Amino acid sequence: MSYTLRDLPLPVKVVATVFLMAVGVGYTSAMLQLHVQDSKKGSPMPTPEDVILKFTGKKRFDPNNPPARPVSRLEALVTAETVDINGGSMSAAFTTQDRAKGPLKYANAVRGQLPEVVEQVKAERKGEQTVFALWINTPDEPRKASYAADKFTPPPGTMPKAFTPLLTDGNAVKIKTLIEARCVTCHSNGGEKADVLLDSYECLSRFMGVPAVVAPANGYIRVEEPMSITKLTQSTHAHLLSFATLFSLTGLIFAFSSWPVWMRVIGGPSVVIAVFADVGLWWLARLCDQWGPYFAMGVMGTGAVAGLCLGAQITLSLFNMYGTKGKAVIALLFLFGALAGTGFVVKLLIPALPKPQVVPADKPNGNGNGNGKSAADGVADAGRAITEAIAKTQGTAVALYKPLHPLDKLLIWPPVDEEGQPIPLPADPKQFQFNGEGTMVHAFFDKDKDYKKFLESNKPQGEKDKMKAQRQGDLDAMLAWARSPEAARKAAYETDKFELPGLSDKTLTPEFVKDSKVRIKTLIDNRCVTCHGPDGKQFEYPLDTYKGFSEYLKPYDAPSPK
Repeated sequence: MSYTLRDLPLPVKVVATVFLMAVGVGYTSAMLQLHVQDSKKGSPMPTPEDVILKFTGKKRFDPNNPPARPVSRLEALVTAETVDINGGSMSAAFTTQDRAKGPLKYANAVRGQLPEVVEQVKAERKGEQTVFALWINTPDEPRKASYAADKFTPPPGTMPKAFTPLLTDGNAVKIKTLIEARCVTCHSNGGEKADVLLDSYECLSRFMGVPAVVAPANGYIRVEEPMSITKLTQSTHAHLLSFATLFSLTGLIFAFSSWPVWMRVIGGPSVVIAVFADVGLWWLARLCDQWGPYFAMGVMGTGAVAGLCLGAQITLSLFNMYGTKGKAVIALLFLFGALAGTGFVVKLLIPALPKPQVVPADKPNGNGNGNGKSAADGVADAGRAITEAIAKTQGTAVALYKPLHPLDKLLIWPPVDEEGQPIPLPADPKQFQFNGEGTMVHAFFDKDKDYKKFLESNKPQGEKDKMKAQRQGDLDAMLAWARSPEAARKAAYETDKFELPGLSDKTLTPEFVKDSKVRIKTLIDNRCVTCHGPDGKQFEYPLDTYKGFSEYLKPYDAPSPK
C-alpha cells in the first residue's frame, strides 16, 4: 500500500507547507543577492558577461574597443565607482561607508560643514583612491618597504592636488595608515569581513597580482583576476553542504507525492543534481583557461535549471498535498505572496539596492570631456564660474555657494539660506519648505511624471542613469542661466539660445540643445511653466514670461565688507 502526501496528518502537512514556502522565499532572496553581488550593469540578474568576468576574469575581445589595461583585484575594488560597497567595489569605504575612527572618518569630517568644505573632503577622498592605486602599481620591493615604513612617495607629478592632510608626511603618504583606516577596519580579525584579511602586506599582496597581457583565446582576453581559489573553496563548501541538505528535503517531500513515478524519479533529485553540476562548472570555468568562458556560460544554465526544478517541486508538492479546499488556500497564499513580494521589491528593495554608476558608452574615458568630470559637472562648473565672474564684477566677496537672488536659491540643492548656510532637511526631502518659497529642484526629477515613469519602468539601469545625468544637466544649465548678467540672461530667454561653454548634445536632455546652445526658454517651459502657467497648479506665481521671472531675479543685498 502506497503512502502519499495526501495521507499525512494535517499538522504534518502544515509543517511541510511552511517549510516549502520558506525555502521558496529563501531561494528568491538568493536571487536578489545575486543582483547585488554580481550584476554589474544593474540588470535584474547577472549577464553572461558578468558571470564570465567573475569566474575567469575575461571579457570578449573587441579590436575596435580594446579593454583597458589589466588591473589587480585590489585596484579594481578600490577604484570602481558605486554607491555602496559590494562584491565589485570598495569605493564607498572612502566616504559614506567609512569605518575609520576620529577625524579620519568621513562622517566626522563633513558633519556640520559648509557645502564647499564637503566637496573638498570628497576630493581628498578621491585623492586617497588615486594614491592607493599608485601604490598598488609600484614594484613589489619598494611597495613592501613603503608599507612597512608607512611612507609612500608617489612618482613625480602624480600626487593629486586634493588629499587628506592627516595622511601626509611631508611629500610622502602614510600608506599603511590609509589602508588601515579604509580597509583593515572591516578586513581584520573581529571585523565585518574577517574572512578576507587585509591587515598585513602578505594578505594584501594576494590581491595585487596583475593578469599578464596575452593574445585573445577563443575571442576572450583576461582583464582582471577572477574569483580566488580560497573564496571559491569557501563558497563550494557552503553551497554543497547546505543546499544538498535543503534540496534533498524538498525532493523527499516531492517523492512522497502521488504524481507518476517517472516524474518523482526525475524531479526528486533534480535540484541537488543541478546544484552539483553548477558548482562543478564554477571550478571548470575558474581552472580551464581556454574553455573557461564557455563553462561560465553553463553556470547560468545549471542555475536556471535548479531554480525551475525547485519551483516545480514546491508547487507540485503543495497542490498534491491537499484536496479542493486546501488547493484554494494554497492558491490564495501564492497570490498574496506574489503581491506582497512585488510591493516589497518595487517600494523598498529596488530603491535601496546599490546601483553602479554606469557611464554611457559614447563618452570616452568615462566622462566625455577627458578631465575626470562628467558633462553635468562641466555645466555646474560653468555656472560657478559665472557666479564668480559676477562677484568680481560687483567687487564683492560673494561665496560660490551663496545664492544671488531668490531664483538662484530655488535651484540649489542641498538647500541653503540667503547667507549660504545649509538648511536642515526634514526626514522626507520632498516635504522641504523654506520661507514659503519651497524648491524648484524636484520639478526636474521626481515631480516630473515622465521622469518618474521612466525610473519605475523596466528600462536598463544604464538608461536610467543617463536620464538622471541629463536632468542634472538641465538643472545646472538653468542655474547657470539664472546666474548670468541681466542683459545676457534676458537676451538668451527671448531668443531661446543660451550659450554655455563646453556644452554638447549629450549634456542635457537632447530636445533642449540646438546648434551647441541651450534652448533655455523651451527648457523653462517644460520644467516650470507646466505648473507656473495660466492653467497650472501654481498659476499665482506665473513664470511663463521673462517679466514673471524678474520678480525672482532681484539680487540680494551685497554683503558688507569685512
